[in-house]
Amino acid sequence: MVDKAKAINILLQKELIVGLVGMGGIGKTTLSKKMYHLFHNQYDKSSFLEDVKSKHINDVIKQLLHDLCGKRLCKDEDVNKEYLDQIKQCMISKKVLVIIDDIDATKNLATLQLLIDKDITNVNCKSRILVNCRNWQILKNHVNEVGKMDMKFLEKEQARELFMFHAFGNENHVVTKDFEDTSMEIIKACGGLPLSLEVLGCFLRNNHDLQIWKGALSRLKKGQSITGGLDNEVLWKQLRISYDHLDKEHRNMFLDIACFLDNLKISTVCRMWNEDDLRPMFGLQNLKDRSLIKWTEDGVLYMHEQLRDMGRNIAMEVPMSRFIWKLKKEFSFLQKNEVLNMC
Repeated sequence: MVDKAKAINILLQKELIVGLVGMGGIGKTTLSKKMYHLFHNQYDKSSFLEDVKSKHINDVIKQLLHDLCGKRLCKDEDVNKEYLDQIKQCMISKKVLVIIDDIDATKNLATLQLLIDKDITNVNCKSRILVNCRNWQILKNHVNEVGKMDMKFLEKEQARELFMFHAFGNENHVVTKDFEDTSMEIIKACGGLPLSLEVLGCFLRNNHDLQIWKGALSRLKKGQSITGGLDNEVLWKQLRISYDHLDKEHRNMFLDIACFLDNLKISTVCRMWNEDDLRPMFGLQNLKDRSLIKWTEDGVLYMHEQLRDMGRNIAMEVPMSRFIWKLKKEFSFLQKNEVLNMC
């Protein structure tokens, strides 16, 4: 985490605005906090705007005004142009660090537009802005491509350390072979996603019943609640935010990929969808910008295991579902690079 935070700091020396992009649960907020704690003392003023998507824009601006200008407004007091000008002037005249955490939708875009006003970008400004977001489409008109930083999944050993720390309080804890084997299955199923590793580790902490461990693994693979109650399930609630913000067309595309198009070539998938006039490449790019899918250099689609499992679980709730992923064993004659038109 420290190395990643240092890499962001180096990039901020070159770019006024850096965009940290990645799927939910991958650690954008955690990394942003680490970067803030390590380097905010190097600036005259600083502000960390946490979880912007869940706050009213006026509340966000009030926090900025307090952090940068030392002014605290009353709860019912509206933000006017004078206060906005004071924030801009502070960013122009001083060396300021602003971190905007989890920005999405149009209401949050107003905050970003405030901070990157032309009056700021057109001067030799020493202030810097870090924005983390799931959706690159929100940032790409404001952040240079070289200022984009894609969050990476944890490597195998890093994932093991994180899971063991949360499950046992010590990443070097020694367990029996049965628990070690199940631990490695869980770690593999989490796919290097920090939130998954933390949720599973905390749920299983100090639990010595192997069947509970295997049950948690099974529910994880099925995209089901682990701790009980989907409404309060941290993992799936975080992952589902991006899906819930899709329109019907893009939801169907996402579910198609999750259920039976994962690891197929884009050309194959586009031929399959073209009859429905869904403008497939346009839709695929939108899903990629929202950190819901990726593709390899040779054009093979794939998505993270948790997103795939979540999509399959959602598909099972759809009446008269057209998805066939559960039948893949029965339809073993289907080849990976073939398309079957089933009516």
